[in-house]
Amino acid sequence: MLPTSAAPPIQHKSYPVVRVSGETYTLFNDKIVGKGAYSEVYEGRTESGRKVAVKTACKKVEINAIKREIEILEKLKKAQNIVQIIGSTFTQYTPGSVTPETVSFAMEYAKSSLEAEMKRPENHKGLSSNVLIDLVVDCSMALSALREHHIAHRDIKHMNILIFPGTPTRGRRSTHLFKLCDMGCSKELLEEKNEMRTLVGTPNLLHPALAKEMVSPLMDQNRHSWLTQTAYTTEQCDLWSLGCTLYFCATGKLPFEYDKNNRRIYHEAVNKLTAHPDAIAMLIKPKDQGTGYDFQQVTELPAKFTRYPKWLICTMTCLLRNFFHKPSIEYYSKVANAMRNGKRRTFLSIDQMCIVDHTDMSEVADLDFSVPSISSCLGYSENTDLLLLSTTSSKYVKSDEKSVKDLPDDEYLVVPQSKEVFIRKIIPRNMDYREKDDMNDRKLMEVRIRKCYDGLSILTETDEYRDLFDKAASILATQFTLLVEELGQFERVQTTSRFAVYVDMVSVPVMLFDEANPKAKTISDHCIQQAKQAREELERHTKVAMNIESIAKQLSKESENLRLDDIDLPGMREEIESYFFHDKTAILTTHVYSQQLIQHCLNRRNHMMKQIFKPPESQSISRKSKLQQAMDLAASLNQLRSDYQRLQNTISECVDLLEKPFQEMKEIVNKYLLQKGHSRNSMDKSMHFLAPEFRESQHRMKRTTKSCKRLIEELNQEVEQLGFVRMGDTLVRAEKSEEEKEDVFKNPEIYSASTKNKLEQLPVLKRSTEASPSESSGSESPSANISDESTLRPSSPKVESNYLQAAFQYFAKKPSAPI
Repeated sequence: MLPTSAAPPIQHKSYPVVRVSGETYTLFNDKIVGKGAYSEVYEGRTESGRKVAVKTACKKVEINAIKREIEILEKLKKAQNIVQIIGSTFTQYTPGSVTPETVSFAMEYAKSSLEAEMKRPENHKGLSSNVLIDLVVDCSMALSALREHHIAHRDIKHMNILIFPGTPTRGRRSTHLFKLCDMGCSKELLEEKNEMRTLVGTPNLLHPALAKEMVSPLMDQNRHSWLTQTAYTTEQCDLWSLGCTLYFCATGKLPFEYDKNNRRIYHEAVNKLTAHPDAIAMLIKPKDQGTGYDFQQVTELPAKFTRYPKWLICTMTCLLRNFFHKPSIEYYSKVANAMRNGKRRTFLSIDQMCIVDHTDMSEVADLDFSVPSISSCLGYSENTDLLLLSTTSSKYVKSDEKSVKDLPDDEYLVVPQSKEVFIRKIIPRNMDYREKDDMNDRKLMEVRIRKCYDGLSILTETDEYRDLFDKAASILATQFTLLVEELGQFERVQTTSRFAVYVDMVSVPVMLFDEANPKAKTISDHCIQQAKQAREELERHTKVAMNIESIAKQLSKESENLRLDDIDLPGMREEIESYFFHDKTAILTTHVYSQQLIQHCLNRRNHMMKQIFKPPESQSISRKSKLQQAMDLAASLNQLRSDYQRLQNTISECVDLLEKPFQEMKEIVNKYLLQKGHSRNSMDKSMHFLAPEFRESQHRMKRTTKSCKRLIEELNQEVEQLGFVRMGDTLVRAEKSEEEKEDVFKNPEIYSASTKNKLEQLPVLKRSTEASPSESSGSESPSANISDESTLRPSSPKVESNYLQAAFQYFAKKPSAPI
């Protein structure tokens, strides 16, 4: 009998069972980051030391939601605008435990959330334009990634959008990078099926098909199946909730009123909106009788407080209409891509007191609204052409121009081409904030929010005025300098050189033609007359150009004085934000000092306003405000540019008038050369010798030769009177007796002291001690007995030339010497 093998031992499961995916991490229970409907988020740190946010759940409903979220996030890895998962942990405890299992996962740690950003007092009326544009673009990329994987988010709201550090590069405008998070309500769909019926989402952001179920009587009786009667698509639910979110971020208010105690208000508002294709929001208002309520449609994005540029208002209005009426992620992506990659230009308007960042949206051909022109975006009336000035160029833009693709520079000063320019009115602010003890907490908090918001907005507004005048001063000064350079360049190169050539062309044919050729002579005389008139015209234009140049130089200096004197308030923004309290006691305690902070901001603004709108109190000749100075300088530059253009056109016309007769002359000269058998090369050489300048040089040389002969004769006479003896080509100073020397001083009329002194200053040469050929042969030279100290002037040509030159220099100093 064979022995039976022993049965394997039963392996019991060891609890807890832990399954880890991705990088391991540690959760800090005492550092909670946020809390949602189905989970809580804590701070954590990975094994490598990276700071993370850990989302955890232990209830069955929460666990199912987190498991679904983990699966979706794993599929959305590498999507730039979806929060990235780093690791996950599933823990199963002993059966019968209070908590049978827990699930958690670690994700990127955000610096903030869109919810927190909207709670900042400076965003009380809406985000800044640059931040809003980045939000629109990032949400578009997030929804495109979801659509690519056939996933519906179904709970988009500002609480589920996180903010990460970013840089304003490659089309980005702010330092915020937005990412979509919280996929607990998300659902992955089949590629061929894109409809859902689950009742899920946030009540005040629901699509009408979902909002209808919220007012069902079954909901009040808790007998609802949580399914909608009408199916809805991913685009309908996600773009609707995103539209509500973007409207809130742009205005500080939701597009539809919501009352927890009366859900019908929201339901009626969204139904009213669907009946008006142009509506993007519905405002509730009481009826005239005082009983009940009604709705007023909003057809354009409100921008009273945010002062968004008009192109952005139109683009956002168009997007919201699409989200609420004809949702399309493809269309959304197209518009968002144009917002990010469209050409951007900054326009400075002095009369409108604003700096406008304009983006070219004209490339989006199928926008269902009329893309505003540049002139309209800057607040000017119809048919207002613009002169755009930068630090390198100037360009005229028609009133209906919409594209900025032909503008080479990034920043332009706007000069409206209209007779009347209306200055934008600055609305005074009411800075009286009554934070009283008898107010309820909500009212008191609203007052504090408004106080902090006004202080921060005043700082932003004042910064814009300062930057506006600084940049305007720089552009105007540079433009005046460029004008001065252009005037010099135009006069020196384009005009004078051309007329000089024409004068040369005139001078030669006159000498070639004789009386036997009357036709050629007539043409030549006509050209001479034309050249003369053109030169006189040029002289007049040159005076005009010099006058423009002088004015431009002066105005360039004046432009530098446009810069505003600013009051420095370092750290004021941060300090105002630190006094944004939600507690009633803290608000009342800091009432006085917070009011002082706002007053500092107001004083800075008033200091700027006084410089901008009021003339200086000094007794200067020009008592104009900075605004008037800036507008006058811009108008002067415009006028000078116009005068310069007319000057160019007039000179060009003068030149054009000369073209035809000179061409006729050229043909006659060529014909003459052909008849005489001369080449063009020989003609060019003849032109040099026949030119008036050459004849003038000949006459000048003849006059100089006569003067030289006369000077030499005078020199010889005085040399003889001083006792020099010419022996061949050599002058020898003769010895004089004492009586003769005295005669020199006794007869001043014959020998003047000045003549004697000047003559002694002539350069002389010592006689060479080397023997001449005649001396070496033993023959006796006539000057053999002259001592070595005697002064001789050699007769070689080179020395003769030096001698004559010295004579010329001597007689040139004499008052009576002819030149």
